[in-house]
Amino acid sequence: MLALLTPLISHGVIDNTVRDTVTLQLWGIDGGEPLEFHLHGNCLRDIAGCRVTFVNKGAAPERTEEHRVLRAMRDDRRMPYLGDITLSRRERDLDNKRGMSNLLSIEFFLSREMRVLIETSTFTFDISLPQWRMGWEDANAQAFLNMEALRAHVAENVKRFRSAAFNDINNNGFPPCDWDYRLNRAEACMSIYPTIRSKYRFSEDASNSIAYVMDRNDILDRHAAEDEAHLPPGETREWGMLDFVEPAYAQEVDRAMRHRLFQTTNRLTDLVQRHVLEPNGGRLSEDGQRFVSGYSVLVSHILATILLVRQKQFPAELALRRARAITARLEMLAEFAEKLDAAPMLKKAVDALLERLDEFAAKLQH
Repeated sequence: MLALLTPLISHGVIDNTVRDTVTLQLWGIDGGEPLEFHLHGNCLRDIAGCRVTFVNKGAAPERTEEHRVLRAMRDDRRMPYLGDITLSRRERDLDNKRGMSNLLSIEFFLSREMRVLIETSTFTFDISLPQWRMGWEDANAQAFLNMEALRAHVAENVKRFRSAAFNDINNNGFPPCDWDYRLNRAEACMSIYPTIRSKYRFSEDASNSIAYVMDRNDILDRHAAEDEAHLPPGETREWGMLDFVEPAYAQEVDRAMRHRLFQTTNRLTDLVQRHVLEPNGGRLSEDGQRFVSGYSVLVSHILATILLVRQKQFPAELALRRARAITARLEMLAEFAEKLDAAPMLKKAVDALLERLDEFAAKLQH
């Protein structure tokens, strides 16, 4: 879980004047008691040994009543762990593709579950002279410890994540198989990846940092092999679906996504994206919400079922029950699709997918 507190913090103090101790005091926009955290470790090298006071110019307007998020933070008793705390995190300006801004960036963790982040380029600050000096060795060690804390946070959240399809199995009795759990893990990684990429995308070693935090040692091994061959590592790129699947299963998932049934599913997915989600900017009617949320669950169920039947030995009865359940769900969703603006083309695509599901189920019966 990511708690982005930037708009709720009006000003604060970062005190690292005592080596290996960072004291944070953060005042909220509600005027209540300051949040105070005592963290083991040090700030990054630019402010290590210093006391920094800052004012967040981008905070939301002050309010008289206590904010529910700040109240929860004040009552939280989980162990805090240090992340990167710096005044010189670099971020590209939104209105100038070549310009870069320095950010105030305060990152720490409550237990391993919650990552707390305060980041802003609209701030003023005062900084004291350093009371001690941080060498390069200590700076590198601290950066690595912070990365380890983030890696542990990612691992914890991936373990706890439950996708809509996974919840459908637990809450609505959809017949489960092992592939549901593997795809759930891939969805967990996909959900947390954007925040990790945002943190490292402008760093010098972005690809390796992202791969390490996301626990993709296979990507690190590939980069190491490129280095040994005196080849430059590939440019940082957006990860695709297969990058989030555990390496041992990526090839099987790739093959399953080429299956005729899943290709037909993709055509309906494309229509939903272009003619339901994009025109409405995410603001959907009740029928639209039911159709989109219900269909997104079925996409995962369909892929997992294809993966199931591609195994050398698989429980045919389970696969058939899953195929029939998917068909029944899709027929119910078709009623919601008929009430949407794109009903004619959606109905045609739904009918094509139902026909493909019937073919799939017929093969399982034989």
